[in-house]
Amino acid sequence: MLKGYCIRVLLIPVLTILAFVAFAQNIKVSEPLVIRNDYGYELIGRLRDRILLFRDKYEGFEIQAYDNQMRPAWNRELEEFDRKNTTLLASSAGDDDFNLIYTVRKRGMNYLRINQYNPGAALKDSIALRTYSDRTFLPPELHVLRSENRKVMAVYNTPKPRMLEIICFRLDTLKVLWEQTIEFEQDFLESQLKSLLLSNEGQVHIVTEFNNRKGKIEDHTIQVSSIYGAGKVAISRALLPDFLVHSVGFVFDNVNKRVLGAGLGSEKTRERADGAFFVSIKPGDSVRVKPQYVPFDEQFISILRRKDVESTKGIDDGDVVHVVPREDGGGVMIVERNHEVLRGTGGTGRGLLRDGNSARSIIDYYYDDMFLIAFQPDGAVQWKTVLHKKQYSQDDDATFSSFFLMRAHDRLHFLFNDEVKYENSCSEYIVTPVGDFDRNTLLNTAQKNLRLRFRDALQLNASECLIPSEFRNRLRLVLVRV
Repeated sequence: MLKGYCIRVLLIPVLTILAFVAFAQNIKVSEPLVIRNDYGYELIGRLRDRILLFRDKYEGFEIQAYDNQMRPAWNRELEEFDRKNTTLLASSAGDDDFNLIYTVRKRGMNYLRINQYNPGAALKDSIALRTYSDRTFLPPELHVLRSENRKVMAVYNTPKPRMLEIICFRLDTLKVLWEQTIEFEQDFLESQLKSLLLSNEGQVHIVTEFNNRKGKIEDHTIQVSSIYGAGKVAISRALLPDFLVHSVGFVFDNVNKRVLGAGLGSEKTRERADGAFFVSIKPGDSVRVKPQYVPFDEQFISILRRKDVESTKGIDDGDVVHVVPREDGGGVMIVERNHEVLRGTGGTGRGLLRDGNSARSIIDYYYDDMFLIAFQPDGAVQWKTVLHKKQYSQDDDATFSSFFLMRAHDRLHFLFNDEVKYENSCSEYIVTPVGDFDRNTLLNTAQKNLRLRFRDALQLNASECLIPSEFRNRLRLVLVRV
């Protein structure tokens, strides 16, 4: 007994030292940047041996570069921009250059442009992509789509409820592939649009859902409208007459050239999920596929709820946040349980904050367990895995909640805060292709002035990701190597 006790006492400091060394090898943290007066920032990514950050500062735009140890290497003001009339839409790092996509407003017109820079942030090229005329003195609300290989981008907007304008272009060659304006028979954007996907070849796939309600369940349909270029649109459909959809996600599988969808559903209501489904749609195929609905079993629900249950009872707070394609044509659905609670709306009671005679309500954010379901190409379930976590925050728009998914060829990494507070630990789940997993501690933020925004992280390559940390108006970048 005494021998075993002595061994444990001696091992504790040794293991602590080893853990600290492991963290030092795998995690690098930059010095803080004061962002009190900044409008925002954008993680550009890795370019050769430098990691680049775009800063939208009060007095102008700036590129900040870091070396592999996250030490400041250099910074450069981008003097070619008109600060007052320029809005950055997106950035993208290539093999030997990076691009900034932005809009410029001049004399009531809005111009969509792209600048290309070399690794030292010197301007290489600049082109105008298109012009948007003045519309009731409001600039167009533009949205960005990126391809999986990050070489193709599309920008779209909806000038009218039934109209969609899209322009698609290559980032490496700065060439416009096509642009198109589509008019629909009804306003699908508010309730029926489920996803817009961009392939590596520059095709946009618009996924819509129709008749997701009990009275029209026999006509319940998912439709994929595929745009191959100007004037080239193909329609394909999947029929879902046996169940309603609670939550669904889509992705384009660039290996097998298919639109993959996975979701949660029920045979009776869309307010909760009693099972899951998977659908694989070949764009332009006239064959209407019918996905298979697989009910949850009691064992799965018991593991998810961490207690024995006599019936499935369903899941009413699950959101599909990722669908990961598999090389065989199947996919992995990643679901996170989350909900919000609004308190204090009645003017009295628990949770009301008072400031003199005024009062306001507060919002509680809960981001809890995740679960994964792997589907074979025919829709059969291969395995299910539950990853437990528990996150709570208040009045912060869940900025530090949820997780970041980092993808490698043979595993998935889930990085997240164990708790949402100023000093906490950060962890990761590592999931194998057969659903096995390990949970590891990444780092502890105690006395490090770190608050990691995992949901805004950027994957740099198969083994690195960059995570922003905001603590008291100071920005640090955390480089994680797995």
